[in-house]
Amino acid sequence: MWNAPSADSAWGIATTGSSEAVLLAGLAFKHRWLLMHTYQPQTNMNVIIGDNAHLCVRKFADYFDVEARAVPVNEQSGFVFDVDQLRDKLDRNTIGVFLTLGSTYTGHFDPVERVCKILDEFELQTGHNIPVHVDAASGGFIAPFTSGNERFLWDFRLRRVASINTSGHKFGLTPLCVGWLLWRDKSHIPKSLLRESSYLRGTQTAFTLSFSRSAMPITAQYFNFYSKGMNGYRAHVNDSLIKAQVLSERLESTGYFTCLSDIHRKARRSKTMCDSHARESDSFNPGLPIVVFRLLPDVKKRHADLTLSVISDVLYDMNISIPSFTLSGWGFNGEDIEVMRIVVREESTADEMANILRHLLDAVKRLASKDVECVQHI
Repeated sequence: MWNAPSADSAWGIATTGSSEAVLLAGLAFKHRWLLMHTYQPQTNMNVIIGDNAHLCVRKFADYFDVEARAVPVNEQSGFVFDVDQLRDKLDRNTIGVFLTLGSTYTGHFDPVERVCKILDEFELQTGHNIPVHVDAASGGFIAPFTSGNERFLWDFRLRRVASINTSGHKFGLTPLCVGWLLWRDKSHIPKSLLRESSYLRGTQTAFTLSFSRSAMPITAQYFNFYSKGMNGYRAHVNDSLIKAQVLSERLESTGYFTCLSDIHRKARRSKTMCDSHARESDSFNPGLPIVVFRLLPDVKKRHADLTLSVISDVLYDMNISIPSFTLSGWGFNGEDIEVMRIVVREESTADEMANILRHLLDAVKRLASKDVECVQHI
């Protein structure tokens, strides 16, 4: 699924969720760097993250005394990790780079291959080998099942990718919370972090933040792997992506919204496809089946008091919950961007999507008409 060089050498664990997996991947980075730099002071270690990184990545840095150096993610960078600003962040104390495959905020996949090339060049110049961890909490169960995965390299096909994590309860279809963390080989995990126990029948090797955990989510994940197989997951992913693409196009066709997420746009082009039939996933930009959108600038000019937060509140009164949030400083000129986000799942029906769109438009028109009435009254 993630193209490990060898099934025999790859090593992994189940975790409570992706947050624990990220913390453990960071610990492996830190302790591996310490083993390789025993001759110098064990201070000033840093890790490179994107502004789109999940909060748990910053938790790792804060909790384990590592400086987090953030690379901008904004409209200018296409809402992904800005590769052009990576080189200036690197030094000999950089223990690793965290990249995101499936941003929580916009659904984009970071350019893992391009980052690895920069790190390759840095190693040639300095001799310093910096590994990459891919936080694929959501994308780890999306990217492998798209035909575009052959051209979009992000996993263990890139030798610099040391570890990958994902969440079974997001797009892995498990009903219970479970995370998965896999290293390309055991050499990336210092032995000092591994703990063995033998009082539960046999000897077990563990690398976790907790000890006991339920086997139910692991069993559920195994059942899905066994019953669905690659073809079942592929059908699930493509169905979800198509629904998200169609919803994105219909939102933009209203004349009120534009999407930050771009899975509905043709790869290497910005043209929006209008024909929802006979789609091929590799023809479109990679990303999660989520729809992240904002009001068009012209709409905001005409209706100054119309905000997505107000629209979200109106929808909530209609028993439809679509969260709104602000991407602080992510605009092209550093301005804030207010967005709404819809996560599309396989079980989402065409009727549900149409109902959401209908209520969304109704809320906008009602608020816009009230705005006009207020202006006329003044």
